Amino acid sequence: MRALRGCLPLWRNPSGRGIVLTTIALLALGVVMVYSAKASLAATKAWYVREEVRHAAYAVLAAVVLLLAWRIDYRHLVRGDRFPVLPTIGLTLAMLSGLLVFVPGIGKAVGGDSRWIRLGPSSHAITFQPSELIKLGLIIFLAAWLSRTEKVGSFFRTFLPAAGLIGLCLMVVVTQDFGAAVIIGTAAAVTLLLAGVPWYYLASLLPPAAGGFYVFVVKSPHRWARIEAMLHPWAPGPGTYQPQQSMLAIFTGGWFGRGLGAGIQKMGFLPEDHTDFIFSAFCEEWGFVGAVLLLGLVVMWTVQVYRAATRSGDRFGQLLAGSLGFLITMQALMHVAIDTGLAPPTDANLPFVSYGGTALILSAAATALIVSVTAHRPPELADA
Repeated sequence: MRALRGCLPLWRNPSGRGIVLTTIALLALGVVMVYSAKASLAATKAWYVREEVRHAAYAVLAAVVLLLAWRIDYRHLVRGDRFPVLPTIGLTLAMLSGLLVFVPGIGKAVGGDSRWIRLGPSSHAITFQPSELIKLGLIIFLAAWLSRTEKVGSFFRTFLPAAGLIGLCLMVVVTQDFGAAVIIGTAAAVTLLLAGVPWYYLASLLPPAAGGFYVFVVKSPHRWARIEAMLHPWAPGPGTYQPQQSMLAIFTGGWFGRGLGAGIQKMGFLPEDHTDFIFSAFCEEWGFVGAVLLLGLVVMWTVQVYRAATRSGDRFGQLLAGSLGFLITMQALMHVAIDTGLAPPTDANLPFVSYGGTALILSAAATALIVSVTAHRPPELADA
């Protein structure tokens, strides 16, 4: 496929090429690890509905999205009217989809929380997680809007409307997925900070954030139990079972691991070994050396995204690449922190690696936008 006019090809774009290659490598590792995690279970389902097969299909689709979408000029998102129409439509649809999880027959509840939309018959259903759309939609909208406004430092004309919009997005997801709300709120706040909103405006969000923590965590027995599990991971009780098994998987991996497919904790001992605790399963089979290599890929990805943001030719490109890069990197750090007992156990996938079609495809789309920033910049700002 020929590059579009004005689009720098990857062979002349080191940072864009680095982002694409590290993303593909992480996707490939994810396919291997999800297959390894599910290989311990007897094949009781048809092959086309098994998680490892679906994950491989999602990973291929994510790679296709990345390799095709980066050629599209990201500046189309802010061209034309003064207000960013396309990001507005996208965010509106994302928020509406977030409300659909509460509709009986459409929303799918797991463990008492409704976080997914189910499409198709139950035996062959495709599930979709609206919170992932809200994450991406809100960041893109804020980047497009704030990059075009001349009153970024205005409390009433910029900060209050942005804070109100962030609050609406959080209200859609916070009752069902507090972890996603934390990620969305933090990424949105960083986007405001990168856009030039004064830090003391952002400090005014701390009291309502503390209030939300009290209502949705301190007053919630099962969420507070997760805080207790982080503080006392080796105490007896059902709440500490997950962090205990996660850290046992990491410790027993040693320097070089038990070997691919030879993990023991995934034999029904480590819950969610292909999603929330895939880093632990990876450490058990690949060891400390493998974990360093995996984290090295994440660091390489982050460094290339930083170069993309700092060498962008326009304010929107800087804000878009920086905000999306922070969002994905923060999720990776949260996942590792949870698996190593440094954060309370909650839902936080490892980008490009954990099982989950919605997250894989939308993370690939976000990465494609970042690569597009590197491919559509003035020649004088291109990599040496």
